[in-house]
Amino acid sequence: MDNTNESESFKLTNSNQIIEIHSLRLKKNALQARMNGCDNKNTGSLINQCNQSNLRSNSRNVPSAKRKNPFAKNEQNKKTKDNNLDLETTCDSTLFELLNLKPPITKKPSPLRNSTFENILDKFDAFETIPEREELNGEKYIPMDWTLHKKIRLMSDKPFAWSVKLKTSEEASSTTGFVRCLDIGEKETTLDTTLNARFHRHCLVWQHPSLPWMELYPRIDKTIGSIGNSASIAANPIIKDALYKEWNESFRSLFHLLRARQCPYFYVCANSFTALFRAAGICGLSELHALLTPTTRGFRKALKQEEIEYSMPLQKRMHSGVMCKSFDETKGNDNTAETGNQNATCDEEDELDDKWLQSLGVEESVIKKIHNSQYRLASEKESEIDNEKQSLIFVVGVEAQALFNFLINCKSATTTIGNMAGIPPTLLAPVAFNGATLKSLKVRESQVLIDNNKFFSLELKGALMPHVMPALCSLMKTSERKYFSISCAQLGSTTSFSKAKHGRGEKELKTNEKLPQSVFGQENLSDCGFSKELLEHFCNPDPNRIEIVENLKFSNDLYSWT
Repeated sequence: MDNTNESESFKLTNSNQIIEIHSLRLKKNALQARMNGCDNKNTGSLINQCNQSNLRSNSRNVPSAKRKNPFAKNEQNKKTKDNNLDLETTCDSTLFELLNLKPPITKKPSPLRNSTFENILDKFDAFETIPEREELNGEKYIPMDWTLHKKIRLMSDKPFAWSVKLKTSEEASSTTGFVRCLDIGEKETTLDTTLNARFHRHCLVWQHPSLPWMELYPRIDKTIGSIGNSASIAANPIIKDALYKEWNESFRSLFHLLRARQCPYFYVCANSFTALFRAAGICGLSELHALLTPTTRGFRKALKQEEIEYSMPLQKRMHSGVMCKSFDETKGNDNTAETGNQNATCDEEDELDDKWLQSLGVEESVIKKIHNSQYRLASEKESEIDNEKQSLIFVVGVEAQALFNFLINCKSATTTIGNMAGIPPTLLAPVAFNGATLKSLKVRESQVLIDNNKFFSLELKGALMPHVMPALCSLMKTSERKYFSISCAQLGSTTSFSKAKHGRGEKELKTNEKLPQSVFGQENLSDCGFSKELLEHFCNPDPNRIEIVENLKFSNDLYSWT
């Protein structure tokens, strides 16, 4: 009997332990399923299994107490906290009433979202620093550069919409559009309006003279070359006179077109200088004007003898009394009115100095020697800027007409030695004139690798005038280019044309000074051969838009340059 009772008690206790272990395992699995985010159905089934196991254990008279939920809020603590808050608010309100103050407005706390892993990740994302928006540097406009260029290279990450090879219709339409000054891209015409024809329309220039065996631009006197041909031109008076006669007629025809506002500007390129003539209305100036650089003291003295008044906007003012004699000789270190006032001041100072020296008993011969030494020092000081950028001269109105007459009869404009002896200066213009030859720029297309990136390159070589760059930029924007760059090889002696601005040099405009209107210039120059967009570009009166451009970039619809 004892053995049987022990066996029954052992079975009873062993079965109870097995049930408890099984129920603990089910609870553990249910908790693990809840943490892993399992479906509610599976979790509920596990919980039901646990409850059934508990019921079985109770049926077997196994004592079990109801387990408290550890996550449940303590209602008593909550009530106590609420009572304390109400007490504090009533005390605060009573205190504010005694002090006759308004209680502060407290914002109600916003209801919190359930804390989940996704919410926590969203909070971390919200605290991340937002990158600042980059400010785009650039301008909507293209700067106006009066520098002549020898070469221009276009770079783009996409192939160009035009090529070097031309169809018959494209070549004919581009030539017709340039000769007749037709904008084949905007106006409705029967001409070929493809981008290839429009591109090659901007690759043409009018030039005089044109000698097939010689490069007349740029005018660099090279010792190596066809010396025999140039020597025969200089030695043969018939050829020399014929060239000069044709050049005289072409120069006169071009200047008349400029006066009639049917030519916006043109260049005169000699071996020793380059002159730029601009029509009235260009750069907002109401009169015809011209710039010439570089010059020498002898050239400026010749202008003085012809009574041609000019200014030198890039030369610094000379304030010392020793420089007074140089003003008398040049008449042109600044504007004419200012120069006359400075000359009068210097004359008065000289008279006072002479009287003071005479009062000391100094003889007149000694005073003359002093004046001669001062004059020599002033001349040497003035000669320091010869053939430099500061030697640029600027003439306006009637003086521009006088400069034209001076150049057309100037013997020094045609060199007598070197490779280009006997050949008159080269005339360059964007419109046709008497005796002009239609010249085409050399265009070369290639591909380059920069930092293992492939770029498409288009190179233009020849006499590149100021209107070519803005015309090419407009054409690139028409072909929906989001990025491109232009690099220029400048003719160094002509950079002072852009530095001179509107004849004032780099001087800033006064705050109370208003810019001249360019509307009248655009209306008067409507037949000069430029499109409306180009004409608006060149008639802009703002001197700050005149810049020397070596590299131009287009990105994000903005231009930037250096």
